[in-house]
Amino acid sequence: MIVKVVTLGCKVNQCESASIVATLKSKNINASEGLEPADVYILNTCSVTAEADKKSRQYLSKMRKINPTCNIIVVGCSSQNNANKFAQNNVISIGGTSNKSDFALKSIKNITNTPKYNTISDRILYQNTGFDINMSGYCYEQYPKYERTRAFVKIQDGCNRFCSYCIIPYLRGRSRSRGIDDILKECKLNESKELVITGIDISAYGKDNGSSLAELLNALSGIPARKRLGSLECEAVTDEVLCAMREGGYCPHFHLSLQSGSDIVLKSMNRRYDCEYYYSKVKLIRRYFPNAGITTDVIVGFPTETEDLFEESCRFIEKCAFSDIHVFPYSSRTGTLAHKKYKTLPPENVKARVNKLLEIKSRLKSAFLFDNLNTVASVYVEDFENGYNVGYTPNYIKVYSNAPCNDIHDIKLLKLYKDGVIGEPI
Repeated sequence: MIVKVVTLGCKVNQCESASIVATLKSKNINASEGLEPADVYILNTCSVTAEADKKSRQYLSKMRKINPTCNIIVVGCSSQNNANKFAQNNVISIGGTSNKSDFALKSIKNITNTPKYNTISDRILYQNTGFDINMSGYCYEQYPKYERTRAFVKIQDGCNRFCSYCIIPYLRGRSRSRGIDDILKECKLNESKELVITGIDISAYGKDNGSSLAELLNALSGIPARKRLGSLECEAVTDEVLCAMREGGYCPHFHLSLQSGSDIVLKSMNRRYDCEYYYSKVKLIRRYFPNAGITTDVIVGFPTETEDLFEESCRFIEKCAFSDIHVFPYSSRTGTLAHKKYKTLPPENVKARVNKLLEIKSRLKSAFLFDNLNTVASVYVEDFENGYNVGYTPNYIKVYSNAPCNDIHDIKLLKLYKDGVIGEPI
């Protein structure tokens, strides 16, 4: 039996998929990641936007096209949100966001005792509706071993913020943190050259178990791998955290969620900070790391965003001089406060604003790249693309070069190219 795990969405899903593979391998099941020929597929879904839900469901037909008689197991946020939409041919079991590894293992064990599922009426349908409050499902029977060169280490799950547009807290539950000793053990066993510390809301790490993010970063400082943080809320940017990062050799790359550069829109989003506070955190980062890459997310076309407020947001975004921006048109999610309270804006208006912000993104990114030319950076070369080996600098500049893959090289950044720069090993 060949099992393939297919992952959509965030870095947390990537962590959990790696855990699924590790658990199955520990039971002598031939499991790996990728959309390739297989007897069984495990689809780890995403529900952050309506488009993510749609894409998750589309993968079912892709799997059936590769193997019309395959068995499909579905887990993740999208199936937690609406299991019935995944009740299609070949799908034998449907789980949610909790204990994905155990659920996948139990579902596979059931396959040998059941016939092939070719009609919906034959299907075993099970939705995992509970949340693993103590994260016991994440204290692995087997710690994940990554097939990719970069490893993602999940330090917490869930979210307490309840931003008015976001469905994830309803699907993932409240914030729960792993213990520092458990995280440290996983990191010590991992052989990847770069670790990405991630979670649904890593800024909330430790608030439920008497620890703190700074304490964790200090504990991981001795790990002999390059370390990078996932997405942060601006409240987590403190002198204590930045000192821990500087002393512990963490990458000077900060993905600092913004969502809007208008105080009025931020308030209606329930983001709980204003632009002045956010900008103070941007300045604090640059005080510790002058050449930091600061990236962000921006939602365009939130229902309370007028043309004037959008222009205000654009001016603030330019003031922050981000190194890159992930631009998302607003996606109304059933069950959220924003969905209940507001009507969506005309799609043509949103599209025009997205296009304008994409132009700003391109200009700011090019300026950041240009400022880094003729410097030498430590690049972790991982992939092959467009005739070059590709990797990232500590401040997250994509570098195209002829340096060998699967190692870290000192590379001089020479000129802008596509979404990054051309570099030359020295």
